[in-house]
Amino acid sequence: MSRSQTRITGVLALPINRKGQLLLTQRRAPGRKFWDGKWQLAGGEIEFGESPEQALTREMREELGVTAKILFPYPIVRSIVYKKGKHIDLNVDVHLTLLCYLVDIGNQKISLDNDPEKETSAFHWWYPQEVKKLKVLPLTDEFIEAADKIIKSNKLLQ
Repeated sequence: MSRSQTRITGVLALPINRKGQLLLTQRRAPGRKFWDGKWQLAGGEIEFGESPEQALTREMREELGVTAKILFPYPIVRSIVYKKGKHIDLNVDVHLTLLCYLVDIGNQKISLDNDPEKETSAFHWWYPQEVKKLKVLPLTDEFIEAADKIIKSNKLLQ
């Protein structure tokens, strides 16, 4: 790997409610047209020394002020490469690998006040078919489609 490339591993949470709706957050990134205002899954980078589950717990507390219970033991894994200058305003190419866990947050009150970086401007519960009509970050549609299949085949809502 050259100095103009880096790898990042992140963890995402996809809360599911009893109605079959999925919780997405709206990204707040003023000055970054590629990211700003798009819908996404809550989460972030796994910090050095953290397990994916520890990162998931931290990210859910920071971004939404909730505690998540993992519903399905295996994450949905996807990766993408962002080229410097094209998608991101970094001086390196980024190979991003994301682990998405299906979670339950019950009836906890969601709060956006805990996020130290204020990256989230809104949240909303959506049915999987509604997500297709939204402006979303890359891979979001793929995560939703895979999650919908897991939910149905494993009867997670029963």
